[in-house]
Amino acid sequence: MSEEIPLVAMSTLTVRRSGCLVLDDISFQLNKGECWMVVGATGSGKTTFLQALAGQFSAGPGALYRRVATEFVSFKEESSQFSYSGYFYQQRYQATMADNPEGTDAGYKSIPTLRDFLQLTDTPENQSLIERLGLTPLLNRSFLKLSNGQTRKARIGKALLRHPSVLLLDNPFVGLDATFRAELTTWLGELTNQGVTLVLVKEPDDIPPFITHVAVLEKGRIKWAGAKEQYQAAAVGESKAVLPLLQTSPQPADFLEAFCLRNVTVRYGDTVILNAVNWVVRAGERWALIGPNGAGKSVLLSLLYGDHPQAYANDVSVFDHRRGKSGESIWDVKRRIGFISPELHLYFPPSLSVRQVALTGLTDTLTPPNRITAETESDLHNLLAYFGLAQFAERSFGTLSAGEQRLILFVRAILKNPPVLLLDEPFQAIDAAHVQLARNLLDSFTDKTILFVTHNRLELPDTISQLFAIQVDTSIR
Repeated sequence: MSEEIPLVAMSTLTVRRSGCLVLDDISFQLNKGECWMVVGATGSGKTTFLQALAGQFSAGPGALYRRVATEFVSFKEESSQFSYSGYFYQQRYQATMADNPEGTDAGYKSIPTLRDFLQLTDTPENQSLIERLGLTPLLNRSFLKLSNGQTRKARIGKALLRHPSVLLLDNPFVGLDATFRAELTTWLGELTNQGVTLVLVKEPDDIPPFITHVAVLEKGRIKWAGAKEQYQAAAVGESKAVLPLLQTSPQPADFLEAFCLRNVTVRYGDTVILNAVNWVVRAGERWALIGPNGAGKSVLLSLLYGDHPQAYANDVSVFDHRRGKSGESIWDVKRRIGFISPELHLYFPPSLSVRQVALTGLTDTLTPPNRITAETESDLHNLLAYFGLAQFAERSFGTLSAGEQRLILFVRAILKNPPVLLLDEPFQAIDAAHVQLARNLLDSFTDKTILFVTHNRLELPDTISQLFAIQVDTSIR
């Protein structure tokens, strides 16, 4: 009986990014009917491994063999069709949900709708797929203005519309609410029954039932690979890392209420995103903000952080002052807030160094300051060292893994030692050991007001004590 020919094979494949070794002497075979889960610490090379399987790197003779076409669903959408670098961050919150070509008259690029992005043809099969993803009501919405979870669904849907034989998914469950995570698990299982071969990057906390094999990456090498039944996840021990003490003096919490929203409604034409929201966050309180994809969590945070123009049309008070009534600028608001979100992550220029990206937290923009204090320099080094990233300080941000980038943005949010932290899904694509380090650090900040957005309550720091939940109101959509 002849030996089965693999769909994709690597033989002693090595990949470098900007001169840095990312994959080292990798040999691997992907056979029809297999479904692999790739696990490993943040920065171990998991995303690059998927990109190599997709043929995105030049390889020497015999190093890479691909018998079928593959579809790779990436963490970040950057393509000839759509690139976040062509837009500015606050543009996602401007007046309309569907930007039309007339927008170019104002000097901005026309933004594709979700329908454009999907390159959707209206066949019954395609309509069924998009309906199952919950994207049908969003087809005419600007792609730029989709939520993080909706964008991830769109990327998965676009790949499936091409009917791939091999589907490579980089953290497909990240940013999805519990309901859709369960639906996606069922759906991917159905695809494997239909003959699709899957390779996905995922945290090892919960192995989907359709997985047949597991590969463990460590520092760019395959440490272990084999059948799912033989895999044992490494236990995450209690961190013994010494917490860094910030030298930068904390900004004073000179307010009684950090935020107050009274009957706040955000709408774009007939589309209501937030409906009659009331919420008060007092100084020193620590809140978890939860809700399904598309409920408006990120829009709510944009009202608080000063990015959303509809804050001025609503009764929104920040730091005891009504927005639009007190004369405070958005920069007066931002200087007292440390902020991180999946959406903001998309806009950072990959050419900036890690150090420069972290320092942009001092200007609350995408531009680092010209000069910094000795205290800030010390804090930056100590925070990077705490997360094991000090050696990357001068590397280009774009050469780091998604998880490493998210850790740098976490450092960015903390660096100026602000009285308030708005943390929108801060732990996406970060491994359990680094999440524990970050949780310990947040718990050590006893004087800060914290709003923490997550779909996974296990991520919450121990000191989060209050919960605010919002839901999608289907009656008004």
